[in-house]
Amino acid sequence: MKAIRLSLVLLLVSIAGCNYGGPPFRTPWHAEKLASGSTIQVTSFNLVWGADHDDHTLGQDCFAIEYVALHPEADAQQRQSEATEVFELMRPASEQWGFAEATVAAIPTLDHHGPYDVYWFRRQPDGHWYATAIFQRGDWVKNALSAPPQ
Repeated sequence: MKAIRLSLVLLLVSIAGCNYGGPPFRTPWHAEKLASGSTIQVTSFNLVWGADHDDHTLGQDCFAIEYVALHPEADAQQRQSEATEVFELMRPASEQWGFAEATVAAIPTLDHHGPYDVYWFRRQPDGHWYATAIFQRGDWVKNALSAPPQ
């Protein structure tokens, strides 16, 4: 009898944790205006700690931003140009914190359905930043992480 009551209580607790009949989850976002005048939906902006085998790796900390692409169907050059404009939102903070890397992720929709792009920005010793696409339309770009500056 105790086992049946315990099972019933566990079942009720698990059902109570589900969101039946409630509104669906929606990705929160923040509107940001770009230098071009376009407005994007930023879904996350994070300080990412450099980590290697659960140890903090100094020098690999960075900022990462994720946004909904304005034109996810555009060609690769236009998508990278948009990502570079988005990067300019966090470049001053990256430089103020002394970071040498940053990532920009362009997702196609607020619900994350569809192919996405991820760009890795690296700072050269002269202060110039350059970007490398590491995912394009959801596919890993082979040898992108070892590519020399462009």
